Amino acid sequence: MKKIAIFIFLLFIFSCSDKSEESINNDLIEDNTSIQLENDKAEEKINQKDSKDYNKNAPPSSDNNNQNLETKEIHDKSSVVSVDFNPESGNYIRANYRVKEQLARLPSPIEAIGYTDSITGGIYIDAQGVPNKNSIINIDLSTLKSDESRRDNYLRGSSLETDKFPQAVFEIREIAGFDLMSLITLQKNDFQMQLIGDLTIHGVTKRKTWNIDATYELGKLKGKASLSFPFSDFDMDIPKLFFIISVEDKITLELDFDVLLSLDTTIDLTSKSIPQFISEQIDANKPNSLYTNAWLCTDDKTVFVDDLSTQTEETWKCYVDIELSDDSVIVTSTGIPNHDFQSGLGCCAEEVNYQWIIPTNPQISETITMAPDRGAVAITVTGVPIFGPEEGPGGDAVALHFDYFEEDRQPIEIGVCGGHSAGAYFHYHFDANCMHWHPEGTALDWEDWDYKTSLDPSEHSPIIGFAFDGFPIYGPYGWDSYKNVIEITSSYKLKKGANGYGGIDDWEYIEGLGDTDECNGLSSPTPEVPDGIYHYISSIRNGEGEIGFPYFLLCYHGIPEQSNFDQGGTQQGPPARNQMQGGANIGRNQPPDFSEAASKLGISQEELLSALGGPPPDLEKAAEVLGVSIDKLREIIPLPPRR
Repeated sequence: MKKIAIFIFLLFIFSCSDKSEESINNDLIEDNTSIQLENDKAEEKINQKDSKDYNKNAPPSSDNNNQNLETKEIHDKSSVVSVDFNPESGNYIRANYRVKEQLARLPSPIEAIGYTDSITGGIYIDAQGVPNKNSIINIDLSTLKSDESRRDNYLRGSSLETDKFPQAVFEIREIAGFDLMSLITLQKNDFQMQLIGDLTIHGVTKRKTWNIDATYELGKLKGKASLSFPFSDFDMDIPKLFFIISVEDKITLELDFDVLLSLDTTIDLTSKSIPQFISEQIDANKPNSLYTNAWLCTDDKTVFVDDLSTQTEETWKCYVDIELSDDSVIVTSTGIPNHDFQSGLGCCAEEVNYQWIIPTNPQISETITMAPDRGAVAITVTGVPIFGPEEGPGGDAVALHFDYFEEDRQPIEIGVCGGHSAGAYFHYHFDANCMHWHPEGTALDWEDWDYKTSLDPSEHSPIIGFAFDGFPIYGPYGWDSYKNVIEITSSYKLKKGANGYGGIDDWEYIEGLGDTDECNGLSSPTPEVPDGIYHYISSIRNGEGEIGFPYFLLCYHGIPEQSNFDQGGTQQGPPARNQMQGGANIGRNQPPDFSEAASKLGISQEELLSALGGPPPDLEKAAEVLGVSIDKLREIIPLPPRR
């Protein structure tokens, strides 16, 4: 098998934080001035390659390249491009760290510099330009060294705790700016790219991005990768020692590499397409099968279902009919699910005549559109409305369901399948995995239903619905960059001291906490769209293992179809977050009449609304502005009807 040289590299990781003044050996500070002098020389020492070490780690000379290309074994047979970092590979790779510190006896800050050559692993790229699951870099932190051995001993023993966490590990998930074809045809020499993945240091894992500048020439890739982050990212304290006045809260990591790359030229790459993982639209001239094949309840084989909240055995039936037009699919449905359900305290659900319009050519908008807090935001593949995360009084319905707080404003309960009714209108608040993963048998089976154990974690979840902007909603299991099945998690967490009682305002978006963006979506390949499409996730958990707010979606990255917001049995309540960016209005959930409440307070309705702010209203702030108690406001402001 003929092999030529080509591409890739990567990584290291480390941080230097000291945790204990008392554990420092006194002789470490016997002469701070000498530390400064040594650090002035550190970078020069690092850049100097000891002849013995360099001969062991450097790539072969150009005179020997052809021989090496013919005999080198590619580790992973599925890879097209590969590089090996193990010592026997002959590749040179060195990781450096830099931290600025101000010593007590010196007038200016110095830069502490350390390095290690003990790096193993490799990077293996498939024909689509995607790193496979074996693309992992391991760094032996116990071998870190600088100009001062006593400092090294302390860092390894007390800061990094290498006896517990001997390695830093970088798992490569994605390569941005990587042009496989340009490298293959030798059309690019100097280039920039980003390496994205999961970095684990000191027992903590974070998603990180390395910026890379590199040159490709004669089968070798040479360059530098860099990354900076604060100490706190990996639960490491900033040093507070008696001989150090201050330490800058930033660690810079660098990777110098000069590596020989291998390419399997027996694979015809010209016929392969490199996926663009952010698909902005679907070709309107070729309606995608996901808009015709995803629906359930489209034939007469649908079974009768029962409302478990009633004493009688109902014979409701799930029904869906679709009509495909040039730019949308018209969905007619009864609003009845395909499984037994509980109406709950809003009893009782009935068949409804729905007509939903779902765009089949969804486009990414320049601005996001906020979805309603309450009321329909999407539909399931059974034609049942999906509601926003809030319950009638304004709290988080799902947080209430899982006992994060107690509702003292009006009784609320969600049924066995993550949904209940508002009068005749059944709807979901979270995906309890009943549509595709429900048990067969009696009603008792449903009452004992455990959605957490109902899913197959080895399979990509199907489409469970469509947002009103046309982008699909998938179940909680999807593909990572290697197309391994993982649970997709949300990136929202409860604010400090919050429990969901305040609804969506109790939650905050933290980029990188989970896998999804601020709307609870992501762009990636799916079984229906292998080249990638933006889609939303019915998340079960967030990145820290808590409940996966917002459960379906909180906003739209596309343009929602307005007529859908007039359906679903939306209930009036406190002002909903129904304003779009750009000034458009969803056209429902209009604010209730506050005139009576304003009269009781002896002010105008305009003054009351101004104090409340929002939407949603801020009762705590309003109480302070108006000089009344929060309990008083809750007593007199209008509440939504019982659901």
